[in-house]
Parts: sequence; structure tokens; C-alpha cells
Amino acid sequence: MKQLTLLFLILANVLFSCKSKTIEEQIEDDVVLENEQPKEEDKKEEIPDVPKPDNYPFEIEGAISAVLKVDEGSKVPFKNQLLGYNIEGFKSTVEKDFIRKFNPVSIRFPSGLWSNFYQWQTDGYQNDSWDNKSHEGGLEIYVEKIKGHINEIAFLNEEKKAKYGQGFNMMWTYSMNFDDAESCVARAEKDKGLGFEVKDIELGNEHFWKSQRSNQTKTEHDFYERASSVAEALHQRFPEVRVSIPISWRRNHEAYNKVIIGDKNYYDAISLHRYMGEDPDVAEESNTAYSALLTSRVVLDTDVKWVRSVAGEKPIWMSEWGVSANDNVEVNSGACLGMADVYLYMTENQEVFDRANWFIFNKKTNPMVVVNERRKPIYPLQKRGYLSVYEIMHEAFINAEVIKSTITSTRLTDTMNAVNAVLVEKGGQKIVVAVNLSYKPANFIIQSGDTVYNGTFKHEALVFDELGPVVNIGIDDNPKKLIKDGTGVITLPELSVSVIRLGNEL
Repeated sequence: MKQLTLLFLILANVLFSCKSKTIEEQIEDDVVLENEQPKEEDKKEEIPDVPKPDNYPFEIEGAISAVLKVDEGSKVPFKNQLLGYNIEGFKSTVEKDFIRKFNPVSIRFPSGLWSNFYQWQTDGYQNDSWDNKSHEGGLEIYVEKIKGHINEIAFLNEEKKAKYGQGFNMMWTYSMNFDDAESCVARAEKDKGLGFEVKDIELGNEHFWKSQRSNQTKTEHDFYERASSVAEALHQRFPEVRVSIPISWRRNHEAYNKVIIGDKNYYDAISLHRYMGEDPDVAEESNTAYSALLTSRVVLDTDVKWVRSVAGEKPIWMSEWGVSANDNVEVNSGACLGMADVYLYMTENQEVFDRANWFIFNKKTNPMVVVNERRKPIYPLQKRGYLSVYEIMHEAFINAEVIKSTITSTRLTDTMNAVNAVLVEKGGQKIVVAVNLSYKPANFIIQSGDTVYNGTFKHEALVFDELGPVVNIGIDDNPKKLIKDGTGVITLPELSVSVIRLGNEL
């Protein structure tokens, strides 16, 4: 009898000890802190045997865990214009219906290098005797045949205002090659007269490339004189207008950058074009390429910090960006994961990133729908992996409030988390968007103060079976699958983008 009593007391003591763990002890059990490794015997008992795929670029020892610590008292509105993209095609009924279907948050007009040659007075394009090298052939076609279709965009803008109460959040690119201060002011007045919002204007597109200049902007000094005079005139006529100048992230363009910034006072923002990633299909380079794709946020962060150190602590307008693997019809999952993580990175750093436009929705470079050899959407429309990621971000973030949070995660590298996540509140519901960049499932904890969330949740995810091609799907198909609808442990699938809707308060 004494032996049974003693055994009961021992068991009770063990149970009491387990229940009385502090929140810090629970987290320590789940997350291997930086520079700390689990004991070898713990690895064998707790970590499932998940072999590393041959093409995965990082060695990961142990299980993957992440804790999202939330500060519910700190919220900021999500900047919807971070979900912009470049898009073309506004003339035909089919093209207009395409715009209506996807309802862009923002339209950049004109998009790409052709904006340097746009002639707003005729809605066409122009050129001079300057040698634009490889662009000359395209310019000839644009000058002869292409129109911007600004009136058609204005029609769609009025439709959008009538239906949604607000038109397109326009990202304008004005030509420094051919338009002086007086001409740019006149253009802004015309654009306003067409019913557009004229608030954010880029002064040219990538003038650090000589192939995009004209006889009026032969040198960086010419560009500075033109851009600074245009900025002064626009600010004087329209005090609400903000202007940006295109700064190159390439270190060999530093001398050019330093000339065009002047005293750093005449412009309000920095236009940055950055395409992350590499092609994993290049022989013997897949590991390097996948490393570049999965660490896209680190690549961007490094270049943004450098650009701002040169041009000033100005807001960044990512008027062209993308995460690219190759030109195949099917997007590579590594590019999709990198894209999702960059969206989270920009959302976490809205004090730096003011707006962004993916390049390009429906043409050759990084399209979100399948296009043909003429760079036009194929009907019936098909959704590429990029669009699956974009729809997740749009559904969760548009018109939401971003709740301040920090994440502690197992690392892929010294500077890169295996898991990143953002918490927002939308329509009274809290939503977590999380990216697991590792090839292992991740234990995921949401913590507010000293409390770990243990309420109900609905967890859906876009899950990639491997690093490789992502099958295109029907344009209205849902690429997410249900992971869990209930309570208990939250586990992020490997190589996934998760949406977790919380059913209770934190």
C-alpha cells in the first residue's frame, strides 16, 4: 500500500511539473534559439526523418519551429498600392474585359522603357537620332504603330470609380527624354482632366542605361537638370504631387546615382527596379539558383539599404519587380516562394516601401497568366503559380490593418529565416499569412504577451510538392488546400504559403 501511495505522489508531481511550465519554457521546447543546437539524442527522438531533396540548397539540422510574437496594440493600415502590377492591353473588348476581371489596384502608365518615349500630346511614341542600340527596332514599331490608349484607360477608370467608389491608384511615368517642365505640368493637367488621380509620378525609366536616353538626356548631368526642373514645376503647380527618380542598385552605377540625386531635396521617393532569382535549369547551377530564389528578401533588403544610403532615406517605389527562375510556361515553385516572402518583407517594412508594381501581369516577363509567343494571354485563361501567390496576398492584405509582430524561426542561413509570417486584421478577423521556405513541416506558434494562441483556426495553404515546375490551373480554380479546421497544433506544410484564419481573440 505504501508503495502505491509513493507511486501516486511521483506521478502527480510529474504531471504538476508539466502543467506549470512557463511560456518561455514552452517556446524554448519548440524553437532552437540562434547559436544553440539540440542534443543528439533529442534529434533522434523528436525530429521526423525528412531527407533533404538533392536540389534543396540549404542544410537544416533538426526540426523547424517558429514563434510569431504579436503586439496587438500597434496597427497600421496596409498600403494597398503594394499589390500593384504593370499591365497592358486596354483597347479591345477582350482587353477591357480582362482588366475588369482582375480589377488592378494600380496601373503604371506607361510601363517599361517605352515610357521614356511616350508622346502624351498624341498618345503615341516618339524617337530622335540618339542611338538606342538594341531598342531601336522596337522603337520603330512603337513610333509607327503603337498607341498608349489613355482614353480607354480613363473609361475603365470611370467604370471602376462608379462600381467601387475609387479609381486606379495610378503610377505615372513621365518622359524626361522629350518633356520639359512646362510640358510635364501640361500633361499632369490633362491627366487630371481625364478624371485620373495624379499623385505619384516617376521622372523617367532607368536612365542609367544609355540605351534609354535621348539627345536631350545624353548625360547624367542632362538628366539631373531636366528632372530637377520638372520636379520644381510640378511641386509648385500641384503641391500634393510626389515625384521619384530612378536609382540603380548596381554598384557600378554609383557615380551616375550621385550626380542625379543632387542635394537629395528635389525628389520625394526612389524608384527601384529589382528582379531577384536565377535559373535552376542551368546545368550544375540549380543549388545556387534555388538559394537566390529562396533568399530573395535578403537580396532585396541588401540593395534597398545600399540605394537609400546613396540617395537618402526616401520611400521606395518598386515600380518594377519580380522573382524569376526561367521563361518556361510553368513557373518554378522556388520563384513563387521567393515572391511570397518578398510580399511579406514589404508588408513588414511599410515605412520603407510605399508602393510596388510587379512586372508584368500579362506579357512576357513573369506573367501571372499563360501567354502565347506574341505575349498575349491565351484563352481560356490559365493561372500560373505567380497568380496563385498574388491572390493569397490580395485576399488577406487588401484594406487590412497590419498588426505589429516579430518572428523567431529556425534559420536557413545566418541572415535568413526558414519561416516568415505577418498578422493582419480584416473585417474583424485576424489572419496570419506564413511562408515556410524549408523542405520540412514547421511547428508554428502565435503568441500575444505571455499567451500562446490555442483557439480555433482554419488553415489553408498553397503547397508545393518540390522545388520545380508548378502546374498551371484554370483561372478560377482555388490552388489552396485545407490543412486543418479546428484547434490544436499549427503545422506549416513544407514549401508552402499558408493562410490561417483565427476563430478567437488572441
